[in-house]
Amino acid sequence: MTQVNNPFTIKKLAVGAGILAAAVFCANLLFSPSTVTQLDAQALSSITTEGTFKTIQGDGSRTIHVFLSTECSFCRKIEPELDQLRNVTVYRHILPGSTESGRLSALNVWFAQNPVHAWKSVASGQRTSPTKCDGSVIEKNLELAKRLGLTMTPSIVYEDGHVSAGMLSSGEIADRVNKAKKS
Repeated sequence: MTQVNNPFTIKKLAVGAGILAAAVFCANLLFSPSTVTQLDAQALSSITTEGTFKTIQGDGSRTIHVFLSTECSFCRKIEPELDQLRNVTVYRHILPGSTESGRLSALNVWFAQNPVHAWKSVASGQRTSPTKCDGSVIEKNLELAKRLGLTMTPSIVYEDGHVSAGMLSSGEIADRVNKAKKS
């Protein structure tokens, strides 16, 4: 019996299937619309500014809460969009991420002398300085995110309880901020 020389080995098929699965996942992530939900009054009132760091742009008359992770590439990409908003106070709730390095990075941001600067450094791809500290604040942020039903980052909670999850442009965020203010 002769053996047929088949170029399609199991290993090549597995690699091809892995590439195909990754491509389908990325296409779904890139082309699916961001998740949108609405919080009720009780859930909205449970959001505090404790455990946040904030920036005020313009007169800061409108407010959004942004839930972020140092491991999330869209969280880093949305930062320049947030910087373009006008007359908005942005409260950032940093989450611990899903790995130990993500948790440590979040702690490094939170306990930095200037958390806003530290977060913007992380968002631009720089590493944070290591720190040793109590991580209860970021764990409370995670508990809050779970209680609110937030399942992805970045998630933005607007003044009227509307929630947008995923990557948004500054124009989309500003439109939603304006709608929330009119409500």
